[in-house]
Amino acid sequence: MEPEFSAGDRIRVLRCTDEFDPLPAGATGSVRAWDPHPGLRQLRVTWDAPHAHRRLMLTLTDDADEVEKI
Repeated sequence: MEPEFSAGDRIRVLRCTDEFDPLPAGATGSVRAWDPHPGLRQLRVTWDAPHAHRRLMLTLTDDADEVEKI
């Protein structure tokens, strides 16, 4: 089975559910690591400016963060 994301893939945030300081929809970045687990998938991203200082790891589930490849 082919991975959903690979290092270097470009993504755009559709929804970020981080409750303290969410990234806005439309934020973009490059995938650093893709960690699939049963029931959830974790995505580590190098964010573009103005969010380049962020180290937020996205957790992709049916009702959490959502991204698309660009």
